[in-house]
Amino acid sequence: MSTTVNTLDIFIDSRENLYRIALYRTGTKQAAQDITQDICLKVISLANEFPSYDDARNYLIRIAINASTDYVRAEKRRMKLLEGAATLFEGYSNDPEESYHFNENVKKIEEALNNLPSKCREILYLSRVEGMTHAEIAERLGVSRSLVEKYTVRTLLHCKQALKEE
Repeated sequence: MSTTVNTLDIFIDSRENLYRIALYRTGTKQAAQDITQDICLKVISLANEFPSYDDARNYLIRIAINASTDYVRAEKRRMKLLEGAATLFEGYSNDPEESYHFNENVKKIEEALNNLPSKCREILYLSRVEGMTHAEIAERLGVSRSLVEKYTVRTLLHCKQALKEE
């Protein structure tokens, strides 16, 4: 006769360990607390029952590790975006002539992007704005990584050429 173990009971027993795993991997108490709470909500919503205590515990540990890894990746992307935003304002000037040239360059880039296929624009957006890697973009769009790289280079060269044209 097979007995099952309630995952919520295992979560309650393992909560401190799960919190420590998340804290170690993320480096922040707030993120570790959030991840631990998310794990609890997942456990409640899934209501999985496992054949043994060890199976349930291993499942919860895997959730903690994966959630922590996802958090760290998202934070890296966020920091990359913030760094990119900061470089936009480097050397910012109130000089009307510089503002005019800046606005003209933005218009040229916008026009150049509008002349490209939507797939090129989408790949550039996912890469530069969302901070996704070429592999992640390829997986999301269901295309090869080399196609993503090709479109990225094509788009950037097209924009660069548009800026050179007078």
